Amino acid sequence: MIKKLLLCAAFMASAVSYSQTQEDLGKIQLSVSFTEAQTERFEQDVLLKTESKLTQLLADYGIAATNYNNGLLLQPNIIINSQDVVEGGMQNINVITMTLQLVIRQDQTDIIFSSYSKTLKGTGRNTALAISNALNTLSAGDPSLVAFLNKGTDKVLKYYESNCNQIISKSANLDKSGKYAESLALLASIPDAARCYNTAQSKSLEIFSNLQRKECSAFISDAKMFIAQKDYSSAFEVLSRVGSVSPCAAESSLLVKNIENRITAEEKKQWDQQMNMRKDHVALEKQRISAIKDIAVSFYNSQKRPGNVIIVR
Repeated sequence: MIKKLLLCAAFMASAVSYSQTQEDLGKIQLSVSFTEAQTERFEQDVLLKTESKLTQLLADYGIAATNYNNGLLLQPNIIINSQDVVEGGMQNINVITMTLQLVIRQDQTDIIFSSYSKTLKGTGRNTALAISNALNTLSAGDPSLVAFLNKGTDKVLKYYESNCNQIISKSANLDKSGKYAESLALLASIPDAARCYNTAQSKSLEIFSNLQRKECSAFISDAKMFIAQKDYSSAFEVLSRVGSVSPCAAESSLLVKNIENRITAEEKKQWDQQMNMRKDHVALEKQRISAIKDIAVSFYNSQKRPGNVIIVR
């Protein structure tokens, strides 16, 4: 039970401190994903350089790049066309001509939204450096690259616009099945530019409340167990996860009051701050949204689909 509850530790995340990954949720975002064939063919340094370069290009264009699979992939494919070694003075130089292919696709459905191909040339002391230098010639201002990203993001948005009702319906079914994290992650994937984004946000809050209600009794039960063991800090930690709209919020507050003389001054300060925040409806709403995003990120990070490799730094 304790292990299960640890997944919910993010529920009471700070309302004023979002991670970069959290902030990217709600925007069109892509995961740079390599096929297994690419990871077997090229060294890790080449993959890391490719991922870094593409992430920077996406950032220049205003697209978020994530290190988890949210279903939307930017998939590179490097094809070596020719490789020559030119004798130099102190050291031989590798000359590479390669084709970089890129596709934006939806992983689960395998829908391809846009494709791109460009021949690049680079030199270096070894193959990895030659490929790296070839990738450096790729410019964010390349008209064909801009057209590729424009087409891809337009089609991604149209995809969500066309499938919003189905996505929300699927999320509702997952909620009914008790698959709360997957349900919230599915809704979190909807870009904020989609017309149904606000509806998805409202549904997310409803699902989050359902999850809070389900976990409520478990939190209280574990807290009482810790109190019986005189492990007051652990009891406090569990009780601090109880949301203000949970059915057991009042019981949680009463239990904390009973042990407030046995917890640290810092924990007492933390609890008082949390109670003050609950009086601020705007801050409370931000806290709920932050917790929902934490759950979505945790779910995406736990997903691994066969055939795709996403580099996690």
